[in-house]
Amino acid sequence: MAAIHELLRQVEDPALRKRLEQEIDRLTEHKKFGLVFEEHLPECTPLYGLPIKRGSTVARKGNIGDTYIALKVSDKEAVCRNKISGENETINLDDLVVTAEFGEPIYPTLQPIDRIERAPGSNLWHILIEADNYHGLQVLEYVCANKVDCIYIDPPYNTDHDEWKYNDAFVDSNDRWAHSMWLSMMKKRLVLAQRLLTEKGTLVISIGYQELNRLVLLCEELFPDRQVVPVTVQTSGGKPSGGFNYLQEYLVFVTSKDFKGHPMDFVGGKKNAPFHGMTLATFSQEERPNQVYPIFIDRETGKILGCGKSLQELVDTGEYTGPLGDFIYHTDDVPEGATAVWPISKKGLPCIWRLIPSRFMGDVKKGHINVIKQIPGKNPNEFGIQYLSAGIIKKIKSGEVVPKGRDEINGTYILDSYMSEGSDIPTIWTEKEFYTTKGSGQIEAIMGNKDFPYPKPLTLITEVLRACTNENSLILDFFAGSGTTFNAVNLLNDQDGGNRRCILVTNNEISKKQHKAFTKAGLTPGSVEWEKHGICRSVTWPRTVSTISGKSPDGTDIEGNYFAFDEENNERPMAQGFESNCEYFRLGFLDKDMVSLGTQFKEILPLLWMKAGAIGKRPDIETEEPDMLVLPENHFAVLVRESAYAAFASEVRKQDSIDTVYLVTNSESAFHEMTADIGIDNTYQLYRDYIDNFVIGSRRARS
Repeated sequence: MAAIHELLRQVEDPALRKRLEQEIDRLTEHKKFGLVFEEHLPECTPLYGLPIKRGSTVARKGNIGDTYIALKVSDKEAVCRNKISGENETINLDDLVVTAEFGEPIYPTLQPIDRIERAPGSNLWHILIEADNYHGLQVLEYVCANKVDCIYIDPPYNTDHDEWKYNDAFVDSNDRWAHSMWLSMMKKRLVLAQRLLTEKGTLVISIGYQELNRLVLLCEELFPDRQVVPVTVQTSGGKPSGGFNYLQEYLVFVTSKDFKGHPMDFVGGKKNAPFHGMTLATFSQEERPNQVYPIFIDRETGKILGCGKSLQELVDTGEYTGPLGDFIYHTDDVPEGATAVWPISKKGLPCIWRLIPSRFMGDVKKGHINVIKQIPGKNPNEFGIQYLSAGIIKKIKSGEVVPKGRDEINGTYILDSYMSEGSDIPTIWTEKEFYTTKGSGQIEAIMGNKDFPYPKPLTLITEVLRACTNENSLILDFFAGSGTTFNAVNLLNDQDGGNRRCILVTNNEISKKQHKAFTKAGLTPGSVEWEKHGICRSVTWPRTVSTISGKSPDGTDIEGNYFAFDEENNERPMAQGFESNCEYFRLGFLDKDMVSLGTQFKEILPLLWMKAGAIGKRPDIETEEPDMLVLPENHFAVLVRESAYAAFASEVRKQDSIDTVYLVTNSESAFHEMTADIGIDNTYQLYRDYIDNFVIGSRRARS
């Protein structure tokens, strides 16, 4: 129906147009049940960088909803036929851009824009992709299908204050098709998002009352095998509308039916896991050398045997005389049959213990310390050390929590009230730290301004992720906005020593006000001046850099602390930044013919790195295309020239870390022979695997 109404606008006779509208309205008066909405005309996306050829679908820059077919192309202009009116026009090439409609195959590339590396010893790299999120999701289906553990998004609420676009036009909330355009936009993206989630993966969507009920129905339709649960989050100030003052927003959780949340830190949540990590990154080893020492654990029983000398003791006795920052852990005095556990994060970075040795051993005797066996290869330590939080100890002393007994191995308390593995998430959240005003204050502290409207509070997103992820989860936000989700991932990793990886996707749209001013000034989308004011380049990436470095865009230290709910008030200075790495890409598009000829290896290499897990610093080739790439630090290898297979296979077999292999060959039989010979499960045929993914994906989108 929406398509019919859009075509009616082309009818020049007003009397005929009105009569047709009346007849259409009469035909649509009968009632329907369930969620019924219009599937609008396909969305279009500009494919900047692709050459305009005869037969290309094109549009004027800034008006991509009105598309043409290029009939004839010269050096400076193109003769184009309007796809709706059928009229021919001659248009300057500088004013045109190639477009792709929803469901059409695209051949993407990730163009490196920038990176920040503040944890050179870590293999963990986060990723920001500047892209229309529909095509961004298509890319992610190629690199991480069924691998994402948690998706959090904060899409437009479809209110008077939201500046969201459909087919490159800002949508007026009073538009009669506003709700169906919003649902059409969301459905296309959620269908793709569904293919990214693991079987137990969780989707969380922030939303206002305007679209809550429709969104719940849509999610129930798209995720029939999962549960859909709305959670109410109290906001501050209220939003008056129609005689009511709305004091709440919502989180819609889409989870597996056997979902068990993880313990949350906010007061409204039930804490089922009272033990917390003993390593602490708030202070450096130089600042707290008396909290750097080995803890000796019996390998067979897992029992704590005692502590070794602290770094401070080694300095005082002259056993260590070098700079504190260069201290290398030693294990000379480890008891027989034991192993030394040092304060090292899961990323291998130096930390400190929360307690000095005497306090630590005192708490061991009281049953306040817990020992866990680490997964081999996932942590530099064989065992992990946890401590009972001060708040739980206080409850034990007051009789509020009664110890059920002690663990036979290390004497740790087993608490009667904290036996279950998961935590029930309350459906009403009222913490003041979740108020929307907190998000605005955090943006101002980091960026020095409040130019980004209605950012989500950092603590809110941190708690969502705490409830829905584990320490090694892959997290995606494809409405990334100001980048709060990435900030939350770094904060949560810092708090529990986790190794969560984050992928952000956001477009580079400018505000409606800027759009009007730039258009009046003769600027067009894609120009340098236009793009530098877009949200990704002016907000998302600068915030990413600032939160990692601890410095605002003007170079000054960020003031203030990250809020902590624990009773020891371990607030973390924002100026401390994070030991973290992030790569910033812009989504580009390749010519299928050039890909088929195998001339786009350098352009596709970032996608191969991501598909292999984005492990280690992204590789690049500066010179001519190599015969092969064997990259043990990135856990993947690529055979570029089939003739080099023997040498390639020999090199791969020498590297235990290689778990993904790409083979460039046009022969199906050769691919299967090489796959069987090399014996690695994750083997892909280039470039066929790449091309087929996007052709098949486009067919599936249209069906």
